[in-house]
Amino acid sequence: MNGVMKSNTTSEALSARMALPTTIPAPVLAGVLANADVAVESNITAPVLAKPILLRRVIGEELRRRRIAQNRTLREVSKVAQVSLGYLSEVERGQKEASSELLAAICRSLNLSLSVLLTDVAVEMARQEKAFAFPPSNLS
Repeated sequence: MNGVMKSNTTSEALSARMALPTTIPAPVLAGVLANADVAVESNITAPVLAKPILLRRVIGEELRRRRIAQNRTLREVSKVAQVSLGYLSEVERGQKEASSELLAAICRSLNLSLSVLLTDVAVEMARQEKAFAFPPSNLS
């Protein structure tokens, strides 16, 4: 390889760092575990998600799933929604956070109500979060 070593990119370095366990301060952990019968130690570690669950990704995946289910192209949907093809592609890939107006236009072009999209997204987010044990909410 001509004696040149490939260096890690910033995203590779961050991904590697995010996969390592992190220490949660005892007062924070104590607040989280307030309703549990668990002794809290000062140096408890918890894994950090390697890839966080992002709303924009789940929305994009759902929009793409709906578009493909209708056998429609990005070009068709972008034309009807009056959104650039590139921007719609970025939204579907979860790279851009779409405004509510833009989401409404995309949903109209897919003959889908925004409330149905958001409900399906909420269900998917809950499914993905289920892999993690969250404490009960104290908001009730």
